[in-house]
Amino acid sequence: MPREELKPKIDDVEIREPQPPKWLGDLATLATQAFHSQSPLAPVGCHFHKNDEVAPPQWEVTLFVSSTEVYGGARDGQCVFSRFMVDLRDLMAAFDVVESCYWQAQTMTDGDQLGPHVGVEGLFQGHSVWLRITTQPPSEFEPGRVFDQAAKALQNRW
Repeated sequence: MPREELKPKIDDVEIREPQPPKWLGDLATLATQAFHSQSPLAPVGCHFHKNDEVAPPQWEVTLFVSSTEVYGGARDGQCVFSRFMVDLRDLMAAFDVVESCYWQAQTMTDGDQLGPHVGVEGLFQGHSVWLRITTQPPSEFEPGRVFDQAAKALQNRW
């Protein structure tokens, strides 16, 4: 299957925290263009925090594809995860400067809230950024869409 067919149809990246800087939306949009999937992705969420305790201050940004809750049928109430891959070259090309990149394949400690993820540290539009893309959404986020088994239809919640 050609790579172009694997690109998800992402209309917008939802950022759930108040007043994100414009450049953060630009980064999230560029980063999600590196996501590839055979089927439409659930909505993409973004969590961010400016860490002023390091020099220079660094923005910690986490992108995640939300889960899908199944309505009806044998899997009623179950949440499923979108299957996707990330083109690392495209992801790193979103940055002005890449200082490091890595893949964390497993949860590292009991307190590791991110679990498996890709990480890139670098500069984007003059801002120091540590971007992480997780394999699953954080547990505190409700499913971003539902699948109605009877209607065979997907509906975004957010």
